[in-house]
Amino acid sequence: MTVEAWVAPRAFEWGDEGKPSAVVNQQDKAARRGFSLGVGRHGAWQFGIGTGDAWYETAVPQAAALAAGKWAHIAAVFAPSEGTISLYLNGEQVARTAIPTTARLAKADVPLLIGRHNQPAIINGTFAVNMFNGQIDEVKVHTDALTAESVRAGHEQDMQTFAGGSIPEARMAMDRSRYDGDRYRPGYHFSAPNHWMNEPHAPIQVNGKYHLFYQHNSHGPYWHNIGWGHAVSEDLVHWRDLPVALAPTAGSVAPDGVWSGDATLDENGVPVLLFTAGNDSQRPNQATGLARPADPGDPDLVEWKMHPTLVTSQTADLDVGPGRKVRFGDFRDQDVWKEGDTWFQLVGSGVQTTSGQSVGGTALLYTSKNLTDWTYSGPLMVGDVAAYPRTGQVWELPAFLPIGKDDQGRQRRALLVNPSFPVGPAEYSSKYVYYWVGTWDAQARRWTPDTTEPKLLDYGDHFTGPSGTVDDKERSLVFSIAQDRRTERAHYDAGWAHNAGLPVQLSMRPDGDLGVGPVEEVSRLHVGEPLLDINEPTSVADANARLADIKGDMLHIKLTLERGSADTFGLDVLRSPGDEERTRLFYDAPAGQLGVDRTRSGDNSSVDANLGIQKGPLTLSNGELSLDVFLDRSMIEAYANAHKSITTRAYPFRQDSLGLRLFGDGSVVKSMTIWKMGNPTD
Repeated sequence: MTVEAWVAPRAFEWGDEGKPSAVVNQQDKAARRGFSLGVGRHGAWQFGIGTGDAWYETAVPQAAALAAGKWAHIAAVFAPSEGTISLYLNGEQVARTAIPTTARLAKADVPLLIGRHNQPAIINGTFAVNMFNGQIDEVKVHTDALTAESVRAGHEQDMQTFAGGSIPEARMAMDRSRYDGDRYRPGYHFSAPNHWMNEPHAPIQVNGKYHLFYQHNSHGPYWHNIGWGHAVSEDLVHWRDLPVALAPTAGSVAPDGVWSGDATLDENGVPVLLFTAGNDSQRPNQATGLARPADPGDPDLVEWKMHPTLVTSQTADLDVGPGRKVRFGDFRDQDVWKEGDTWFQLVGSGVQTTSGQSVGGTALLYTSKNLTDWTYSGPLMVGDVAAYPRTGQVWELPAFLPIGKDDQGRQRRALLVNPSFPVGPAEYSSKYVYYWVGTWDAQARRWTPDTTEPKLLDYGDHFTGPSGTVDDKERSLVFSIAQDRRTERAHYDAGWAHNAGLPVQLSMRPDGDLGVGPVEEVSRLHVGEPLLDINEPTSVADANARLADIKGDMLHIKLTLERGSADTFGLDVLRSPGDEERTRLFYDAPAGQLGVDRTRSGDNSSVDANLGIQKGPLTLSNGELSLDVFLDRSMIEAYANAHKSITTRAYPFRQDSLGLRLFGDGSVVKSMTIWKMGNPTD
């Protein structure tokens, strides 16, 4: 028999359970029956056939692997009379395996499937994998074994049908419109064009354009097959999707995953990516790789080339203090910046006692003069997980950013970290970002926080994965991931998982603490004139009368409330007409706390059975609470007094949970403006 097809893979799967991504198959491998033509890891494709007594398989060498994003013709010829299985790529033989001349195909009593495996591995109890990701055309199954000449002639005949005799370009762009009508998928927050994303990272501004990369699985809405997605923007809010920038590649420093990292400019002003290179054949399986643009003159910087060797590797004997050892195996998420002629690199890790007890997370500090040769300088800081359990045993995504100068002229910095809990407890995972503010002496390689006590940046349990940059306006910008905390079944049904938070700007407050607020460019997403504009003191009752007809789940609400005589006051969003569902943003004046009450938000598809109440300390400004609130379907972000934020989610069951209502008798609405928001992707 002969099996052939034209294929254009978008990306290559991990190959769970050693199974290929099926192009065409009708197989029961356990029974050694049927056949399979499929693509393995890194594009090395293969063919297998069962005789009932045995299963015979042959695969091409890596030199004949398929290339992502390009059409190719593949053919497998099973010729028992000659005692061979032969594989052909674009008409040329690239592999051949001897088999017994007595071998005969034993039919499998299963459906013939194209693009889908007969016996797939199941991920997270939900996702059937080993599926082909890309385009398939001209699938043919012959009952005879074609000769090499016939395969070549068939390919040449196909080529003659193409304009100019050249294989056409494969159309690989994903269509975001497939998600139109999804009531929970955010519309103006950045998200991957399809499937799964995690933290956006390595933000960098090059020639007036902002580039943003992000953790991405282009195969489905689940953690697996991780590479770097890529998008570009001129204003931080309108984004254009670009092809995947980095993917696991055979023979590279990252054959098993390209995880989070950062970006900087080299000595010639050319952008460079530093990434966590995944290689499961090594321990640890995490190290620092480097990539440069294939064409630095390309304004979109579409194609990137990995440096052939690692630039930073973790060793078990790193000095992290007396009586301590580094948590060997945890070494990821680079943060890179330059001061003078020196580049600095932080890498997230953890510290243990020599007996193995967790001390806390850490950010390991390295320096370099050329971005490829790095010298270890010790831990920038070590956490105290015993005193502050929510800060984790490991720190991920360290971000070390300038926030302004104090009254003594000293440059102040903030260190942001994402806690990780490899030994639990699970209830703290993927919820928090902690920070410290202090001073940094680059020459001495010394960071001096004002206090060892960590502070929460965001109180909503959904702001994680920080990554930062300083743009040409000298703004310290931070991007985050807002994980949706939905069930795997919900991810499967929706076809996507997670999205980024709005880009925010860090600042130093008059009291020396860290300030945070949305970038000013978010106003470019306003659609038309304001839906409401109150600009003089108004009672809550009168304001609610004007709010009665305003509905929406893609809104920007700018609000200043004066406490007056109210103890608790704030704003209900995503509210149903009868108040059955609502998400309440509140200020508890006696407690001095800002919070969100999600006990009536709706938990449709959420992994959390009780969404609960989240809150944290905030001081009013002259008795006033100023809120910047962004509603984006299931996303809710609120920035309070340019100091603290709440990033959270709501999953209402009701279609009419679209209303707004103020509460807090005795409080006064000083101002309130509401805009409809538009979509940021071209």
